[in-house]
Amino acid sequence: MQPDPNQSFVDEDEISLLDLGVTIAENLRLLILAPIFAGCAALLVSTFGITPQFTAKTTLLPPGAASGGTAAALAAQFGGLANLAGINIPGGGAQAKPMALLQSDSMRDILIDRFELTKRYEAKFRVEARKALQGSVKILDDKKTGLVSIEVTDKDPAFAAQLANAHVEELQKILNAQALEDAREKRKFLEQQIDEASKKPYQSPAVRDAVLQGLIRQFETTRIEEAGAGNSTRIQQVDVAQAPELKSGPKRALIAVITALATGFALLLFVFVRKAMQNASTDPESAGKMSAITKGLRRAFFLRG
Repeated sequence: MQPDPNQSFVDEDEISLLDLGVTIAENLRLLILAPIFAGCAALLVSTFGITPQFTAKTTLLPPGAASGGTAAALAAQFGGLANLAGINIPGGGAQAKPMALLQSDSMRDILIDRFELTKRYEAKFRVEARKALQGSVKILDDKKTGLVSIEVTDKDPAFAAQLANAHVEELQKILNAQALEDAREKRKFLEQQIDEASKKPYQSPAVRDAVLQGLIRQFETTRIEEAGAGNSTRIQQVDVAQAPELKSGPKRALIAVITALATGFALLLFVFVRKAMQNASTDPESAGKMSAITKGLRRAFFLRG
């Protein structure tokens, strides 16, 4: 009667599983106690060896995005008068969005200079301070509510809140400066158009008077707008950042669990490899191959080094 090959495969699998079980049982104490010790050590290090971190958060509601900047505003105000007077309104890009400004290097440079972050982060170059600042600040845009949140993490809770609120303050300054610049451009444009309209020939004096009166009215309105443009764009700060009372990191329990699991996996792999090498040493053929590998490694790392 010939042996069943399927039965031999089953027997081999059973032997392999039993071998693995025996290896684990022989090293069970090591596989249990070592990860526990490593996890406890990681817990102690994270508690006493890592500086606690605090996260302060502020939320703001940016002003509505501009619909084309100065050019769009002029086009809306002039209406059909521009065509009647032959006025060519120049094209212009929309104002920079708050999210783009908050995440720009220009904003980071302002904050670096304001708080002397190069010294605080012990950065030799400004680009290093930018990276450190970027790593400690998280800016999120909620598309549903339109709210922008700014989270700052630092070892000093008071400084974290101060830096978070400073983002809003500096953004307000930038938007006000943009509004003022737009108002100036609008006024200069109207001054030029009034000058050209007064020299341009018209088919009817009534048309000429209507065009000039419309331009002058817009010019007077623009002068008033320019006078208050520096404070015209207001950011609504929904939640002002406060110094956090609770730590946001390090997450000690998570660090301990990950360290224990990683240690257990590494030790499990170690005991399997060690058992395989021990089994190979009892087989003459495998022992010869292991000896050749060992000699090759020694020549590679010792003789050539």
